[in-house]
Amino acid sequence: MQIEYIALGDTDRIGPSAHYLRLGEWGILLDAGLDPGSGKSDKVPDYERIKNLPVNAVIISHAHLDHLGSLPVALGYFPHARVYMTPATAAISEVMLFHYLRVQQRRSMEEKIRFSPLYSQEDAENILYLFQSFGYNIPFKIHSFEESNIEITFRDAGHILGAAGVEINWQGIKIFYTGNTKKSPQFFLKGGSYPASADVLITETTYGADGEAPRLKKAAEVNRFARFLDERLKRGGAVLIPVFALGRTQEIMVLLHRLIQRSKVTAVPVYITGFGNEINKIYDRQLHKVYPEYRTKRLHSIVYNTLRGKRFRKPSIILATSGMMLPNTLSYEIAGDFLLEPRNGIAFVGWADPDTPGGSLREMKMEKVKSIFGVDQILCGMEIFHFSAHSNREELLDLVRRLSARKTILCHGEIAALNWMENAIRERGLSKQVCVPKRGEPVLIEL
Repeated sequence: MQIEYIALGDTDRIGPSAHYLRLGEWGILLDAGLDPGSGKSDKVPDYERIKNLPVNAVIISHAHLDHLGSLPVALGYFPHARVYMTPATAAISEVMLFHYLRVQQRRSMEEKIRFSPLYSQEDAENILYLFQSFGYNIPFKIHSFEESNIEITFRDAGHILGAAGVEINWQGIKIFYTGNTKKSPQFFLKGGSYPASADVLITETTYGADGEAPRLKKAAEVNRFARFLDERLKRGGAVLIPVFALGRTQEIMVLLHRLIQRSKVTAVPVYITGFGNEINKIYDRQLHKVYPEYRTKRLHSIVYNTLRGKRFRKPSIILATSGMMLPNTLSYEIAGDFLLEPRNGIAFVGWADPDTPGGSLREMKMEKVKSIFGVDQILCGMEIFHFSAHSNREELLDLVRRLSARKTILCHGEIAALNWMENAIRERGLSKQVCVPKRGEPVLIEL
């Protein structure tokens, strides 16, 4: 039986995610992302490549923009497709799509450039009625004008609230798409859950090139983080933590609360940017629906301050977006002020695209840092902490081994990560076939 797979997003870097599956007469689009850091016009998947092929369903694994942000564009191509996601992803997606528009409008004004967003507010409003949501571990059939024999089950991916791995059953064949996944628990989200087996596995490889992460102990990394913060705060400085508003903000909030409550970090004001607060409210409404044992308003009970502009006291801790320090964001502006102040610190707690300001600073590319931030040296303390929302490479390899798929397709990674994962799977004999697809080129899966 033949299945066709086509990667529509970038396949040699972490860019806009979108994967097409052709199952007989039916077509499924897994994710519809964008790359908001790619220049004057945001980069989207190559929907032109499949415009004449059937697309009956769009399945969104989670609500980060690189997996969600071009959904209105995709539905412009495929207006009859149903859209499936978990209830928490549906709630967050609505906010994320409109926030993207506000950010682009502000960007256009600040940079004095003519910028045409990918979609309008009306476009975003018009697609919301298409959202159909299902909880974890509840099988459902996809529909078009008739019911298919394709069954979908969402599995908790452990990445952010509502994130799902997608299990697809069709005529006795099982396909599993990990989306972005985190096997082990974070600071308050639980770890991912997976099917017992799969014939085809489509897996992310974000940390495939990181050989250090599998050796790190979580408790030791937390203690190192606490020592770094406390040292800077006792000097009277402030610590900037660049974070994504969705996911990283909430996890680091919970960690900071625990460390301050246990007196491992000096009690100081903790500042959070406005959009992080908006996401917090959705977490507080949705978290106990996903994990019933959690009380409502889990984040509301944590004391923190809303950061308005760059007005903050010292000593303090600042959780500021964007996580990659994109230009004209608070983390970017604050970092420029921090770099020449020895008392201050910058703590990186997640991945950053190497081509972004945050990625350049994180990797100490001094020529780029000088060009971006206008400084010749870095005097503030700066550390990288491994608190990722992605599985490390050994966890991913364990997943490949356990699912024992006949075909493994690697995606969502920089070229070094993709190559390392491909070689490791081959050398360890974890899958009969493994490939890194090329963008737009069909991969025929014969089972």
